[in-house]
Amino acid sequence: MFFAGIDIGGTTVKSTIMNEYGRIVYQNTIGSVKGDPCLLADHIAGSLSGFRSPIAAAGLSCAGQVNRETRLVNAGNLKWRDVPFMDIMEQALRCPVDADNDVAGALYAESQVGVCVGERYVAYISLGTGIGGAFLIDGRPYRGWDNTGAEVGHMITHAGGLPCSCGGRGCFEQYACSSALTKRAGVPVREVFRQVRAGVPEMIDILDDYVHELCIGLAGIVNVFRPRMVVLGGGIGSAGEVLLSRVRYEMTHNCPSIPEGPMPVFVSASLGNLAGSVGGCFLAAEIMGVQIQVEDIGALLRARN
Repeated sequence: MFFAGIDIGGTTVKSTIMNEYGRIVYQNTIGSVKGDPCLLADHIAGSLSGFRSPIAAAGLSCAGQVNRETRLVNAGNLKWRDVPFMDIMEQALRCPVDADNDVAGALYAESQVGVCVGERYVAYISLGTGIGGAFLIDGRPYRGWDNTGAEVGHMITHAGGLPCSCGGRGCFEQYACSSALTKRAGVPVREVFRQVRAGVPEMIDILDDYVHELCIGLAGIVNVFRPRMVVLGGGIGSAGEVLLSRVRYEMTHNCPSIPEGPMPVFVSASLGNLAGSVGGCFLAAEIMGVQIQVEDIGALLRARN
């Protein structure tokens, strides 16, 4: 039995097909399409046509707000408003389809075969063009009453602060997303971390200032949800210890509002660009009532792109 996981973003769509033993048997990446969900669905179906065996079900990890009850998706970076994309994809793929938010999909993958297997209280924070969030509470995904919760990027961390694309001011992501770091540094994020590792004092100061802003939001999340583990994903989250060591120090020494007691474990996401589509595979298996039994986690991790 084969399950498709499809990670849909504003720029690219990454697809993975996995069998019931957790073996990846097919992968591809295509360009995304904005404003025409039916055309995008046709392109995705066409990109999977090279896989000759029937797909039992498909799981989507989709940018934006995904309401799993109404099956409607709102995604600004795809120019979608109340799009019934799960139904559109079912017609295109001719199999059952379910969907979740892309960050929730990434957390699902990490909880099954990644860095937080066995953890029951987890906050996953994706640090990319914006900031996304997903939570496990008592081992179950938290989505809020309308299935669109965990929009941590739009917490207000600076009252009356910078304007945000959501229409508000002072949102967390305006101060701690990748473009905020790039704007501070004047160079791409990857170059920031290269220079920090090389010991460039000016860039070290810039990164430390950025981490201070990041931890303002993380402190609020830790206070409210009290996770045992905080997973940092996205482009910045993949920086590893050069970021994590600063986050741990800042959270321990400069966030006195956090109650006394053990600090959460701060880790980087382990599945990289594979997380959303792998999470989709597990979601697809769930549709069919199948528990994927991963025989070789090492091989799955080595398949990261």
